[in-house]
Amino acid sequence: MWRFIAVAALAMCVSWLWRPICAFAETNLVKNGDLAAGFHGAPADWYALSSDKKLSKFSWSYTAAGGGTLGISNLNPNHASWHQALILRPGIYEISAEASVEGAQPHAGGANIAISTYDGIKFISTHLHGTTGWQKLSFFLKEDRWGDSTELLCQLGVAGFPDTGRVSFRNIKVIAVASPPSGGARGFDLATIRYHYKDQLHQPDNRVSIRAMGVVSGLILLAMLGWALAVIWRPALAAGRSAWMLPAGLMLAITAVKFAALFHFTGFYWDIWAKTNRALLAAALGPSRIYDPGLPVDAYPPGSLYLLWLSGWIGRLIEPTANGFRVIVETPPLIADLFIGLTLYFAAWRDGRGLRAIVVMMLFALNPALIFDTVVWGQSDSIVALPMIAAAILILTGRYRLGWSAAAIAILAKPQAIAFTPPLGLWTLCNAGLGECGWSAGAFFGTVAIGIMPYQLGHSWDWIINVYKDLGTRFSEASVGAFNFMGLIGGMGTPDTDKVIGGVSYKAFGLSLTCAVYLIALYLIWRARSARAAMLAIFVALFGFFMFAPRMHERYLYYPIVFLIPIALESSFLTSIFAVVSATFLFNLIYIKHLTDTSSYFPDHPNAALIAAASINLAVFFAVTAYGLLRTPPPAGRGEQG
Repeated sequence: MWRFIAVAALAMCVSWLWRPICAFAETNLVKNGDLAAGFHGAPADWYALSSDKKLSKFSWSYTAAGGGTLGISNLNPNHASWHQALILRPGIYEISAEASVEGAQPHAGGANIAISTYDGIKFISTHLHGTTGWQKLSFFLKEDRWGDSTELLCQLGVAGFPDTGRVSFRNIKVIAVASPPSGGARGFDLATIRYHYKDQLHQPDNRVSIRAMGVVSGLILLAMLGWALAVIWRPALAAGRSAWMLPAGLMLAITAVKFAALFHFTGFYWDIWAKTNRALLAAALGPSRIYDPGLPVDAYPPGSLYLLWLSGWIGRLIEPTANGFRVIVETPPLIADLFIGLTLYFAAWRDGRGLRAIVVMMLFALNPALIFDTVVWGQSDSIVALPMIAAAILILTGRYRLGWSAAAIAILAKPQAIAFTPPLGLWTLCNAGLGECGWSAGAFFGTVAIGIMPYQLGHSWDWIINVYKDLGTRFSEASVGAFNFMGLIGGMGTPDTDKVIGGVSYKAFGLSLTCAVYLIALYLIWRARSARAAMLAIFVALFGFFMFAPRMHERYLYYPIVFLIPIALESSFLTSIFAVVSATFLFNLIYIKHLTDTSSYFPDHPNAALIAAASINLAVFFAVTAYGLLRTPPPAGRGEQG
């Protein structure tokens, strides 16, 4: 019976991700192509982007008589566009839309529609210039393999040829056809283009040895993380089914609900599109070529590419729709959520209070802000948080080498994980001595070497350093959506090179405050006599990093909350802090998600929402820091848990 249920559930999941080819015949593959659906001035299933967000305005309207339209207005020369994810199976397609334009320049990019591929090729319709009434824009595309096309665009201007004026689009369609009409119809054959321009396109590395090395390295990292989790879980698992059946069942049920919800939330378009392209590039090019210059997406850290590579391979195997492939790309964070919840439970269970351990698990599993981050935003912060929290638990309980291997996996996945290493480094030095520090450093760098090995081939020795340097310079704003101190004093989008006081820039001021935070956190680690006190110090470090460091995204409050959960029940004060920070995090996420969904932007100066949330966060930081500094350390010996 259980086997039958498992097979039926698997078949249902596959049916969600895959549609029969016949279902596409004579069907518009564009979601909301008639633009009848939307909310708060934003069309459903469409996302707006522009080269300079202050130079363009986007609009959507719908009336029963006139139907729906997408609008773009460029106040000055700019490249602005409406986007929708689109993945096509092999076949011939007509891409079309009706457009009207007013005031477009005669020799600029004009109004057009386009299809973009995962490796940066764009197929563009004819361009409308000047002022014209409604005209049909269309072209035919012959697709020879699944996954080449990933995006449909309705544009005013094109990259390198910005334009001014106003344009409206309606009746947007992608229709499968048997063959293009004869007689000069505009068309593109993707296979032919790739063949004739192969010297100018990124070519895959099909060496079996390179791909095998990537698979082996990925499996080793997965095995090391599994070993780390097994060490934390072992005491409860050894105690019998009564210790783990209930929490495992609860977490599986919650994960199943989250998975079903993924089909109803499309996530943050830009990040999902970037992950989609990177997953397809990883599967097509192989690990040695995924960092080639000129690829159309940012260079992700090496650790994150293993999961994206797997997602791309699964996509090419079952050939889902764009929405189905999005779910495949977003599923690993749900699995990480499952393991974080269980890891928090098993770590808390060791004090002998099973009910308290379940409550700790539920503080994570049912936290609205953390669910919103993973399910509604479609972010992968849980993938980084899992090895982070595992590393902290192991190091604080004396498993230093395995813990630092887990820390390396976290940093390989995202550079923000570096923020939790200074307190753990001091704890290791104080409790284990220099000899163990040397072995732990060897475990750390050995894990890093395994993780980067398949990608290092063909690059200079300092390639990985340059990757992380590039990641650190990708954004240059005082606050990139975070309701923190930088946002409070400078607002959103302010360049961090602007001056705060005199000749001091936001960047210099923020980094100075961040250094002060870490001095406090290191002092708390130095005087800590228990793992729980050390966990509080790590929370102070991560929360202070979020509050004061420049270039901070709203989502990076995820990590401090996860580290607060194991000690949130220690006192009513920390429980209250957990509730308040979770609330401000949820508000921050909802607010920024609303802005991106409606193609609107923050004012130049802090508004009431930012001031209120950032002020609360600032008060919480000072309160928690004072709590850590003023409370009397327990007399227990260093390194004891309790």
